[in-house]
Amino acid sequence: MSTTYPAPVRLGPMMAVYFAIQLVVNMANGGAATYLLPLWLQDIDPSAKVANYGLVGTMAATCAIIAQPVWGSISDRTRSRWGRRAPWIAAGVAGLAACVAALGATRTVAVIVVAACGVQICYSMFSAPLTAIVADRTPVERRGVMSALGGAGAYLGVLGGVLATSVFAARAQTGFVACAIFAAVLGVPLAAALRRDSRELPRPPRQPLRAMLASYWVSPRQHPDFAWVFAARLVLITGFWGIYSFLLYLAQDYCGLSKDEAARIYPLLSAVLMAAILIAIVPGGWISDRLGRRKIVVIVASGLVGLSVIVPLTSPTIPALAASLVIAGLGFGAYLSVDQALMTQVLPSAADSGKQLGILNIAQAGGQVLAPGVAALVINLAGYRGLYVFAGASALAAIALVVPIKSVR
Repeated sequence: MSTTYPAPVRLGPMMAVYFAIQLVVNMANGGAATYLLPLWLQDIDPSAKVANYGLVGTMAATCAIIAQPVWGSISDRTRSRWGRRAPWIAAGVAGLAACVAALGATRTVAVIVVAACGVQICYSMFSAPLTAIVADRTPVERRGVMSALGGAGAYLGVLGGVLATSVFAARAQTGFVACAIFAAVLGVPLAAALRRDSRELPRPPRQPLRAMLASYWVSPRQHPDFAWVFAARLVLITGFWGIYSFLLYLAQDYCGLSKDEAARIYPLLSAVLMAAILIAIVPGGWISDRLGRRKIVVIVASGLVGLSVIVPLTSPTIPALAASLVIAGLGFGAYLSVDQALMTQVLPSAADSGKQLGILNIAQAGGQVLAPGVAALVINLAGYRGLYVFAGASALAAIALVVPIKSVR
């Protein structure tokens, strides 16, 4: 039974709102979690900064893994005047804003862990229903462009958030509050713009609790392409984001800058990465739609991310770090241009698109949030050079996982 909307959608306005809300929410979340949080943890306990950042990331990732499919499933079943997705998107933005503000309200690592978990639960409440809107309302032949816009908004938002919050390098607590206000004031109205009445849609049948929990499992044997996409997404994002999440500490401990020098150069490095992603992301989605192909773009993109680690491995300097970010950004931008389109084409059932995309979003949210914990472990075992080797190996593994996909060209 299909639960997609029967009436056509004006794609232009929806694309604009979809891009804008991704940009706004990820600016707030990215600026807080990627720039302010490592600075704040370093200020609290410089000697334990890597371990504490890894702990926060691991615990938050666990919450994201659980929350993504749950919120997707809940939105599948919601019927309201606002629609089935928009109420949860708005609530997620509001909750995320409150939890971001809480990150800077304490110097106790345990409380920061709780707040970070809240951020990820609310981010999942926002992102799982938002991604499902692509499957609900966008024709397959236009999903490459939608994927590019969503990826551009999300990751440019993170990088833009780093640039914007760099003015709070010496005032992290104020920065957290600013991020929270920014998300709430702009994000909630954008969520309201995505509303579409869902009261006339058929409601999925009720399931016993045991059957509902079992439905979160998608059999790799029955749906192998779904499993390949999930695994490829998880390993690539974990490796790439492992580098980016420790970029501040890489500038200090690998390239030899002081704390203040690293804090000043970090936004510039983020701008370099942002520019490279932007150059690749929109053309990649357009080319993918024109060719009707997704896999080749993902394979080439993952290869560029893998190649990017060679430069800093041979030269632990800031110029080499910047050159690496350019190459990785071009690759990751091309990957983002088709990522969401590829996901929507391997779903086992259109009726459960929110839940299934929520499961696939575990790979993104889980990989992105799990990356600090995995990277911290790698750094402790093999140093920062080992982290680059791990990122390169992750990109190669992503290529190997995409090749077997058969249902998408």
